[in-house]
Amino acid sequence: MICRHFSKSLTGRRTTRSALLSILGFLCGFTTILLFQLASDNFNDVKSPYFECPEALGSQVPRTQLVLIGIMTAAKYVDTRAYNVWKTWAQRIPGKVLFFVAEDTYSEYPDMPLIRLKGVDDSYPPQKKSFAMMRWMYDNYLDDFDWFLRADDDLYVRGDQLETFLRSLDPSKPHFLGQAGLGNSAEYGTLSLGHRDNYCMGGPGVVFSRETLRLVAPHLQSCLLELLTTHEDVELGRCVRKHVGVACSWNYEMQTLFHNNQSTPEAFQGWGTNPELKHSITLHPVKQPEVMRLVHQENLIMKIRELRTLRAKLAQFKSNGPKVNLIRRFANSTNDLAHWDYTALNKITFCAKGINCPRHTLDFNVKSALGNIVNDLFDGFNVNARQRGRLLQFQSIQYSYMRLEPRHGVDYVLDIILWFKKFRPPHRATLSVRKHSYVQQTFGEIEAVRDADFRRIIKTASEFYSNMTADEREVALDAADSDRVHLVVPLRGRAATFKRFCDNIIEVLPPSEKEVELVLVLYNSENMTDDSLIRSDAQALAAVLDVRIIEMGDEEFSRGRALKAGSDALSPDSLMFFTDVDMLFTYDVLQRIRQNTVLGAQIYFPIVFSEFAPESWSSNPGDRPSSHFSYGRRRGYFRHFGFGLVSLYRRDFEAVGGFNLTIRGWGMEDVNLFEKVIASHLRVLRAPEPGLVHVYHPIHCSPDMPEAQRVMCRGSKAQSLASLDFLAEKVLPYSV
Repeated sequence: MICRHFSKSLTGRRTTRSALLSILGFLCGFTTILLFQLASDNFNDVKSPYFECPEALGSQVPRTQLVLIGIMTAAKYVDTRAYNVWKTWAQRIPGKVLFFVAEDTYSEYPDMPLIRLKGVDDSYPPQKKSFAMMRWMYDNYLDDFDWFLRADDDLYVRGDQLETFLRSLDPSKPHFLGQAGLGNSAEYGTLSLGHRDNYCMGGPGVVFSRETLRLVAPHLQSCLLELLTTHEDVELGRCVRKHVGVACSWNYEMQTLFHNNQSTPEAFQGWGTNPELKHSITLHPVKQPEVMRLVHQENLIMKIRELRTLRAKLAQFKSNGPKVNLIRRFANSTNDLAHWDYTALNKITFCAKGINCPRHTLDFNVKSALGNIVNDLFDGFNVNARQRGRLLQFQSIQYSYMRLEPRHGVDYVLDIILWFKKFRPPHRATLSVRKHSYVQQTFGEIEAVRDADFRRIIKTASEFYSNMTADEREVALDAADSDRVHLVVPLRGRAATFKRFCDNIIEVLPPSEKEVELVLVLYNSENMTDDSLIRSDAQALAAVLDVRIIEMGDEEFSRGRALKAGSDALSPDSLMFFTDVDMLFTYDVLQRIRQNTVLGAQIYFPIVFSEFAPESWSSNPGDRPSSHFSYGRRRGYFRHFGFGLVSLYRRDFEAVGGFNLTIRGWGMEDVNLFEKVIASHLRVLRAPEPGLVHVYHPIHCSPDMPEAQRVMCRGSKAQSLASLDFLAEKVLPYSV
């Protein structure tokens, strides 16, 4: 009994205790929630700038930028080389770019960030300027940047590659980066370098980590007083070695990353001629401003190509459709098959149904494309070279086949000779081997752009507009170019030919067309009757369009001087079309001249259709044909080697230097002008123009011509005599 009673009492106590604990837990939880709510309300009433603006908290913590680039330049280069650096690669640097000049140096471009170093002049070698620049960066920006690059004004820097390289390293450790040097063959052993010492060559750029600059900057003044050579880069490297304890990086790859062409200073000549650019961070030297712009253009094109390739790969991964087939088009008949062009030794192309076929030298654009393909191929071959213990190195292309599929892309078959290098012991060897590669380049998506927008894009890339102030540039980019076309025609005699030229103008010009003017540069001939007829026809033509006659009198005929005289009579912004009296044209030609010629940006060199001698294609050579605008193989050919006809603005004509007025007699002045345009900042548009026909006339090559002109004259005369079909028919009876 007692035990049972005790057990019941114990059970009741436990129940009571559980109830009390439950009530107590409920009260504690309710109180906690209430207190939390009150605290939240009071917290929201606090007016703190940190909580009103989330960005404020982050702004309180200083963050360093990646790199500060100091560029040394002189007064004679500050508005040429340095300014082109500022307008090209300096705009794409992940950090800041400053130009360091002498104390009394100024620029005509106010947007350039110039740092005038007190007590420094432009004397060469620039030891004082170099040391003062590094000290200035230490005093003003040591804690604001992770890396510091010392550069010259003839250096090209690829900002994206520099960023990738520097972000892989620790700036808090002493790094001294660049291409290591010991001096050239004449200086080797005379630079007072230690047994294991070197220096970073200044040309391709020198990179300091923040820690290196922090350690060496306090000693720059003493190092400047202890110079052992006249080379500022050698002395800077000696100072770093002495006070920081590090030498320039010995890595073999630095020769590629910081590329310096010492043997050929003018090696880099613009777009398509810089195979070193693909794998380099810096490129040196690039001394000509126009070449600097072309190298920058090539770098941007290379970047666009990489992004386009990445986009295509992402689209392929995203798509659930079938994989890309190697056969991109199925032909319905043998006539639909695209032909392959064969290239031997990367020099001579054998082709069909093309310009200059069946045999011609390799086109520059194809050669450039093959170079890019080889670079991409060998990058892929060597991606795991270290793991595989072998390296493939390109030698040459033995032969290649190329086929164009207009809707898809270009196909290549390459027979490549390469070095196969095994570098892992004990089987080290170097073998020369051949490899077949099958490559497909796919065109990107078609993009449509309005003509006005395209003209603005072309203008934006031109030096003519980039040198303007921001306000002037906006006005100029939006301004419409001139619609008035000035036909500049040099003439001496040949009244009947000029009559045909005038009749053609009257026939093709609609009555509403008022924006055409004929500028006739007229020489006196031996036939006064011809001169009188020419003036009479010009006066009759004046009823249809404006005619201006520039009299050259009895001067010796010179096409270059005549066209120069015609351009001098026009305003700087006049749109000129240099043509000849032998030409016939349609009205569409005038429209394409206006469309394809852009002031300060683009010059139009049309490829004209030139007739063969009528005896080779006409049954009645003496009769006038019903129409000259017929383009059969027997009738004529597009003259790809002729540059005499050109559409350009007078301002651009003078900017490139105009004609070489010392050239006399037949030809050469047009080729000289074309070469000047190619070498300038202006873009060239060259395309077949079916609306321009050169009517055949006999060509006389004087024996008194200079050798080069006589060779060109005879070549043009032979090319214009007859078609290959006609010549084959004449030769065939004698070949049996």
